[in-house]
Amino acid sequence: MSSDSPPNNPVPADQQLMIAELKNQLARYEQAIAAPAAAPVDDDFIDLREVWNLLWRRRWTIFITAGVVLVATIIATAMMTPIFRATTVLQIERDAGKVVEYQGVTSEESSGSRDFYQTQYELLQSRTLARRVIDQLGLHESGAMTQDDEEPGFIAGMVNSAKGFFSSPQERPEETLPANLESVFLANLTVAPISNSRLVRLYYESPDPREAALVANAIAASFVDMSLERRFEASAYAKGFLEERLKQVRADLEDSERAMIAYTQERGIINQNDKLGILTEKLKEMNRAQVKVESERFAAESQYQEMLSASMASLAEMLESLVIQNLKQQRSDLTSEYQENLKIYKPGYPKMQQMQEKITQLDLELSKEIGHIRDGIKVKYQAKMREEGMLAERIASTRDEILDLEANSVDFKTLRRGVDTNRELYDGLLQRMKEVGVAAGASNNNISVIDRAEVPRNRFKPNMKLNAALALVLGLMLGAAIAFLFEVMDDSIKSGADLEKLLNKPVLGIIPNINSKEAAFEEIALMAYREPASALAEAYRSMRTALTFSTAEGAPKVMQFTSVVPNEGKTTTAVNIAINFTQTGSKVLLVDGDLRNPSLHKLFSCPNEQGLTNYLTGNADPAEVTQSLGIPGLFIMTAGPVPPNPAELLQGGKLIELVALGAQRFDYVIIDSPPLLGLADAVIIADAVQATIMVAAANSTRTGAFEAGVKRLHHSRASILGTVLTKFDLKKSGDSYGYGYGYSYGGDSDDGQRA
Repeated sequence: MSSDSPPNNPVPADQQLMIAELKNQLARYEQAIAAPAAAPVDDDFIDLREVWNLLWRRRWTIFITAGVVLVATIIATAMMTPIFRATTVLQIERDAGKVVEYQGVTSEESSGSRDFYQTQYELLQSRTLARRVIDQLGLHESGAMTQDDEEPGFIAGMVNSAKGFFSSPQERPEETLPANLESVFLANLTVAPISNSRLVRLYYESPDPREAALVANAIAASFVDMSLERRFEASAYAKGFLEERLKQVRADLEDSERAMIAYTQERGIINQNDKLGILTEKLKEMNRAQVKVESERFAAESQYQEMLSASMASLAEMLESLVIQNLKQQRSDLTSEYQENLKIYKPGYPKMQQMQEKITQLDLELSKEIGHIRDGIKVKYQAKMREEGMLAERIASTRDEILDLEANSVDFKTLRRGVDTNRELYDGLLQRMKEVGVAAGASNNNISVIDRAEVPRNRFKPNMKLNAALALVLGLMLGAAIAFLFEVMDDSIKSGADLEKLLNKPVLGIIPNINSKEAAFEEIALMAYREPASALAEAYRSMRTALTFSTAEGAPKVMQFTSVVPNEGKTTTAVNIAINFTQTGSKVLLVDGDLRNPSLHKLFSCPNEQGLTNYLTGNADPAEVTQSLGIPGLFIMTAGPVPPNPAELLQGGKLIELVALGAQRFDYVIIDSPPLLGLADAVIIADAVQATIMVAAANSTRTGAFEAGVKRLHHSRASILGTVLTKFDLKKSGDSYGYGYGYSYGGDSDDGQRA
């Protein structure tokens, strides 16, 4: 290997942009390593950037699917029969204009009726109107209404064929059944009300533009005629019904009049209304008097009962009587004077005896006055009782007289009421019949044609632009669905974010893809050394920095690079990291630990007669199997001859001694290990080194295989430091991940680096 320094060529502008982006990546790495652990991610959170990256990775699937759908739709649209649409406009009023004020027999919708216009729309789409137009235009004879004449579209034909294939014989319609002309006719008819107006558009579709206009105008005319016919038919029916009813009512009126005349002549009844009115008024007056007397009797009775139950001194009459109050005042004054004189005279003193006699006389007068009041209350109560009884007797007598008078005239009233009812009914029917006769021909139609249909010049459907736009949208949606399906089925690791989720360890580096068809394995592995301004070199320098900050003590002194399966770039990564560490002035020992398929001696073009195998078997010292290369600070220990039992050699204590000795003599010991799955070599080496770094190839390494390899390392209590994503192609992934690149390097091959 030559020790010449790298050529001092000017760096191209695009390479400068790459290097600047990689420096930004390095800064993000340092922040990510120094930052605290991120909060747990919510499973329900949808990362739109990941969705966009997924769609971008599968963009060709989406574009091809959309293109196929678009082309198929265009072909199917071109094969469809052109359909023309004719339009006529009707005005529908709630009420028809009246020449006279007579009301017609047809129901009139109120201004608040909500179902009037809906009824008219349904009538426009009725089978009766359809049959009328078909018969009028002879559409069933011309064959224009048969469904077999119109060839179905491409997609419709395929759908119908599929339905016919999967349907049972019992479900298939009989070919001998006649065509349902009304249904076919109505399928081509569209009723479209114009909002906030009384106008409605009628559309009719047909392969023949003249037929479309003819049918649209025929529908409008037939609907107007049918509305008028309904009005005339209703009026004629109503007039005939009224005439029959008048004959019956006239006969009933004559019979009732004859019966009433015969009854009055037999009973001699002239007029009983006056007498009955007088008695009724008299009864009302007596009822009002009875209410008043009853109220007064209630008051007298209440006063009388209070007199019997309460003391006389508390009665209202006692308190209101001036005589009693005057006597009480005199007695009170005399009593007070008597008490004052008792202080001077004895009770037997003549003056005192005179005063005592006056007091006794006043008491007698008080008792007599109270008796008069008591008798007055009792007499008043008894008088009201007698007055109430007399009124009750007179009311009963008057009521009996009224009842007798009404009983004698019941039959007369019944006959007279029958006559009056029959006369009113006869007069009303006669008036209504005359109004119907006049109104039958005096009302205008409430439906009028505003715009007649003209022969359409351009076809209505199929609309090539609309179908193509819908096909493009549906194709993109279908393509996106297929892309998501492929993404779900594809369990390969695509980005550094996938690695972080699987291992919960930092991604130490993302290495761009290099086209191995244009560069040999040896050229790719040493490209970072030979072309220090390349994107590959910048990526490995960024990874070296990430390793330096991976632990508090810096990069581990002894580390191995391994992968799940071969050809994932672990050898290229180990070589370039070793070279990058030497560029910082460190001494690095690069050990080829893949004893089954060694490759470092081929890469550096050095002999492989002696190597790690000789040291492990005890046939050589470490110094004898270590070779110095032309790269300052880099030493290599090749694998040596391929042994029959690599796992047994690695499992001995010699490997641990070699690692310990290398850690003393060199700044870093880097071991290129074999793959994990199917072999035990990498697991054994992981137990001897300080850190293991997993290498995974983008869009190649399977998630299940990676997890299985990690599980094997965890079972051996290996210290996994982080991961490296190799063969990363930004154009394929569309990834905007923080560790990616804003450019593409090399070709599109997935074999960017070898083992």
